[in-house]
Amino acid sequence: MATLKKLFSNILFTSALFLVLGGLLIFAPRETLELYVRVIGVIALVAAAVTLLVDFLQTRRPRSGWVIAGAAAAAALGLCFLLAPGFVTGVFPFLFGVVLIVISGFELLSALQLPFGKLLTILLSLGGLVLGVLIVCNPNGLASLMTRLIGLALVYEGVVGFVTAAFVKTAERR
Repeated sequence: MATLKKLFSNILFTSALFLVLGGLLIFAPRETLELYVRVIGVIALVAAAVTLLVDFLQTRRPRSGWVIAGAAAAAALGLCFLLAPGFVTGVFPFLFGVVLIVISGFELLSALQLPFGKLLTILLSLGGLVLGVLIVCNPNGLASLMTRLIGLALVYEGVVGFVTAAFVKTAERR
């Protein structure tokens, strides 16, 4: 009985969390992404500080240049994420589009050398090229669409969780 009560409360909590996060991603995708990027920036800064602190507190061994360089890189990345989240959220979709263009271009060149099955491979490669160009032309649109789709998935999981919680509550009463 206690296990079902605990399960019920855990399902309710995660379902409510999914609904809130999903709603934020659906109705304010850009702001939510920027908030997540800032949180990652703070985490990177804290990780860099903790790494340096631990390294300097261990006085029995010589200082590692790699540890200091890694902490400096994490701090620089954390500052970039913290101070310019809009830049970060705009760069990743753009880079994804560029990578898609390059990969699709190589696939197209390979498809032209195939002895059979050329047409389908050529069409798929051209589709990848067109999609890559569209992404490069509007990287923020892709980020907004993907964020909203993730938000819809979270809202769906939240609703499924509440339905599951109702079944758990029914089982608990028996």
